[in-house]
Amino acid sequence: MAIQILSSVKKALELLDHFTAERPELSLAEISREVDAHKSSVFRVLTTLQAAGFLEKDAQSGKYRLGLKILDLAGRVWGRYDIRQIAAPFMEELARETGEVIHLAVLEGSDIVYLEKKGQGQVLTVATRVGGRNPAYASSMGKVLLADLPVSELKAILGRGKLKKLTANTITEMSRLLEELGRIRQQGFALDNEETFPGIRCVGAPIRDAGGKVIAAVSVTVPAQRMSDERVRELWRLVTKSARMISERVGASKMEA
Repeated sequence: MAIQILSSVKKALELLDHFTAERPELSLAEISREVDAHKSSVFRVLTTLQAAGFLEKDAQSGKYRLGLKILDLAGRVWGRYDIRQIAAPFMEELARETGEVIHLAVLEGSDIVYLEKKGQGQVLTVATRVGGRNPAYASSMGKVLLADLPVSELKAILGRGKLKKLTANTITEMSRLLEELGRIRQQGFALDNEETFPGIRCVGAPIRDAGGKVIAAVSVTVPAQRMSDERVRELWRLVTKSARMISERVGASKMEA
């Protein structure tokens, strides 16, 4: 039986997606223009979302922003990811050992979603945030997560054509990406060679559950000018060690539960 999608609910959820970290507040006119709908119909949706607590309206500016109900729901989702709490002390230790920025991420569709970020780089702070996302195929953590999937699922997620080029080094051909993922499966870690951000390299390793499935990834992020071959070898040893310890703790946590 075909599943019936309620267009009104879909419209309301899509409308929430227009609020971003860069644009946390939007007016009725701005939203109407972006969703290409009449102000009266958009106003009814906004009013409904406001009444349910998903949006708030500033009394002075008249602009809308995400409401506390969103935070409540987000808290329930984060509660499922106890891996965040488990990984935090290991990430902090890795940040101290390396002096670099450490990330934790999971796979959602064709993107990675950042669950945690620790440390402060010596030269720069990477433009990432908890809850943010980037294409999986262009990052060390994403490639680690994709490497655990069967080819049929990879092609379903990423498509069969060329991937979007983010930098001069982004792998855009599926055949090349599949070769890269095969190497990652064998060596147990992945490199991001300025594939998402110019001037940034990363080393990522998989976090596995008690059954051996890759459920998350952890990475070290370093400015390219400080990433010599010797430094790569040092970092992959440290990051794979941290990933292994987190994996052991995740497995122990599941057994305790």
